[in-house]
Amino acid sequence: MLGIKVDADKRIFGFDLLRALAIFFVMHGHGRHLLTGTIIEGFPWFKLPHGVDIFFVISGFLIGYSFIVNSNKTDGKTQFKTVTNFWKRSMLRIFPNYYLLVVVNYILVNSQIINGSTDMFPMIRFLTFTQNLYYPFYEFFWESWSLAVQEWFYLLFPLLLLLYSRFFKVKFGVLFFSLGFIAFSIWYRYSISDIQYDQFWWDVSYRKVTASRIDSIFYGVIAAWIRYYFPKFWNKNALLLFALGITLYIINVNIPKSPNDFYTQVFYLSVSPLCIALWFPLIDKIKSYKTKIGEAITVFSILSYAIYLTNMLLIQIINKNFTNFMSGNASIKYLSYIALCVLISYLIYILYENPLSKLGNKLLKTRKMMYKRIRERI
Repeated sequence: MLGIKVDADKRIFGFDLLRALAIFFVMHGHGRHLLTGTIIEGFPWFKLPHGVDIFFVISGFLIGYSFIVNSNKTDGKTQFKTVTNFWKRSMLRIFPNYYLLVVVNYILVNSQIINGSTDMFPMIRFLTFTQNLYYPFYEFFWESWSLAVQEWFYLLFPLLLLLYSRFFKVKFGVLFFSLGFIAFSIWYRYSISDIQYDQFWWDVSYRKVTASRIDSIFYGVIAAWIRYYFPKFWNKNALLLFALGITLYIINVNIPKSPNDFYTQVFYLSVSPLCIALWFPLIDKIKSYKTKIGEAITVFSILSYAIYLTNMLLIQIINKNFTNFMSGNASIKYLSYIALCVLISYLIYILYENPLSKLGNKLLKTRKMMYKRIRERI
């Protein structure tokens, strides 16, 4: 579709659908103010999950399952070639778009086309994904915070498994490291909970710091661990776990909270990814949807990375330079924002992201690790 090859037999449609919803939630969250004054202001009139939380848990699940599968093909040991293959593939997937948008943001900020500052934090932090390691950042390339969380997971999780499996099998190592990182993030948030924050500082100090958020990805890893080692439980209780996840999510988002209450500071950010992980057994059952609509959803999910990196930038341009543009028809302005963001992301994917990824994988002789492996133990 539109020059994007979709091999439905090698994909799990449920996760494509969830990824497509996640990126829409991100786009809508950044652009919903454009609907102010319309009859659909506040749409959808209930609290949507954070799209980034969904991306975190999906990443943990797919990567965790892939490493578990590969390790159990080699007597429960993680192989060095598996780790280096993963690092090369993830580098080729993440780095080109990320560094392109670092440069674009740098140029637009210094040209005063968008608001921000390139002097508050050293650019080397953004190039090394350390802009929010255990401290907040702001005023430049805001959306990069989640990529830093992801990259540290990509580095640490395979490395720890590799070292651990020199002596033990990965079955207990995966669970041990996952619970360890979850405990670490909760401890980190507790360690700074004596400081008083307003909503902005809570957001950049808790929600957008790597040490505080890396646990979110490991809920997906634990889901993958259960999926592989306890498939009967996974399949038998899919509907029950989904209902439990939805119920917990509704309770979690509707609990009265302020930036300085103990629950919001310490536990709130862990409950959301836990709820999302509970959805996965049911999501995993949605194997394919071979229609044009299903194909379009899959294509939208494939574009999600480029959309994630460009949508906030587009909103910043609109907010600063086109505040009064189409002010009499806000709904059209909102739809134009969505359409333009998808178009720009499509062009980035077709002309830059996918060609570089294909060339790099060919030159580095990498092999695919993800979706094909998920189907093996159904």
